[in-house]
Amino acid sequence: MVIVFSFIGCNKLPQLSDAYEFGHSPEIFPDYDGVTVPYNIAPLNFELMDSCQALFVKISSAKGENNFSFRKKKVYFPEKKWKKILSENKGDTVFITIYSKKGDKWRKYNPIHFFVSKDSIDRMLVYRKIMPGYQTWNTMGIYERDLSNFKEKLVLNNEIMPGTCMNCHTFRNNEPDSWLLHLRENFGGTIIFTNDNLKKIQTKTPQTFGSAGFSYWHPSGKYIAFSINKITQIFHGVGKVRAHALDMKSDMVIYDVEKNSFFTSPLINSPDAFEAFPCFSSDGKTLYYVSSPAGELPQDQRKMKYSLCSVSFDDQNGVIGNKVDTLISAKMLNKSVSIPRVSPDGRFIMLTQLDYGNFPAYNPEADLYLYDLEEHKMRALDAFNSNDVESWHCWSSNGRWVVFSSRRRDGLFMDVWIGYIDQNGAPRKPFLLPQKDPEFYDSFLFSFNLPELIKEPISVSPHRVAKVATKSKGQQAAFDTSH
Repeated sequence: MVIVFSFIGCNKLPQLSDAYEFGHSPEIFPDYDGVTVPYNIAPLNFELMDSCQALFVKISSAKGENNFSFRKKKVYFPEKKWKKILSENKGDTVFITIYSKKGDKWRKYNPIHFFVSKDSIDRMLVYRKIMPGYQTWNTMGIYERDLSNFKEKLVLNNEIMPGTCMNCHTFRNNEPDSWLLHLRENFGGTIIFTNDNLKKIQTKTPQTFGSAGFSYWHPSGKYIAFSINKITQIFHGVGKVRAHALDMKSDMVIYDVEKNSFFTSPLINSPDAFEAFPCFSSDGKTLYYVSSPAGELPQDQRKMKYSLCSVSFDDQNGVIGNKVDTLISAKMLNKSVSIPRVSPDGRFIMLTQLDYGNFPAYNPEADLYLYDLEEHKMRALDAFNSNDVESWHCWSSNGRWVVFSSRRRDGLFMDVWIGYIDQNGAPRKPFLLPQKDPEFYDSFLFSFNLPELIKEPISVSPHRVAKVATKSKGQQAAFDTSH
């Protein structure tokens, strides 16, 4: 009710002719000044950081003007009016002029602005909510958020499946009809959904040292590439870095969805190297991944630097190529790269660069970079990066938007940021995932983990997933040694 009645008479103008002009832009949270937004995004509600008793907000563009009044210093744009404004201003700049009232006087700030892109963003965002230390998971859950509004829907959480850790959800080509997620501890296994069929499999075999972990779907849906990782965490009592995630050992395998079996090659499954974070090309004919010479951990932690590699893949016969190409050499770069993700048009690979290791979530220096597959050059995405962690990232299905994780807000919580990137790979200033209440982030005690964009909502109910997960141990995946 407070939110509803904070909006007072759209068209009633206060007496502003004598307003004092500050001569500078307002400080607002979240910061939306200069950002590029999709035309189908939820309202960019914000809070003025200066104290006041009332606000008058003028939204203007070449298409006209809209006026809004609010009590106190929070701005809640009506959703229907907001959608109309964005729809009318596709491909144009929108200006926001803020007047604040203190006592009986009005004060005027310089206008701020944002650009409305003609490119839409995929409707749904799927993420995991988890405590920021990642060491406790008794209250975690996976949720999907409708980016055109503020509605959030449960996919699975600990209330439905107590004592179960759920993580690493991935989708095929941003589609909700092919996806998977991992369950650990209670009811452990991997849930796979394809063609409205939901199944649970066990991925540890006599030929592998552990269960399959980080995954990436082949665009055909016939295969899933996995890395098998032995992960441990170190929590520090002193220093600026709170923790580290160490990949003690890793190999890669490919899963045949129809045959329920794994196959691999010595090129991507070697005792002399740690291979991780697989990613198929958009045409399905190349497998990208990161690789480091094997080391002894934790003592070799800072020596572990990962290169970006690739190997061909015959998707008709399910055959891995016989030659590895190194696209980015960690030795030459003297850095490490991780989490490669190919753009839908096949031209770019977005990845995270860090000083060492392949888990950037705790590395403050971790930044997003773009590798151009045509020019064979890598460049920093300066507009996306900050002085703190940039980590997990995902392309939209049209290749014009990227969602990524960052700790830039306070150095502790991982938040979701949304950024535009043009056809030449040039990024623009990103914005924090909008929330209905501008003060949401002040009291929210969870991190947003592994943001993934999908075109439409997931069609499977949480209880259907839980039923499949709990009724049996699941099918045992085989290992095909004939490859």
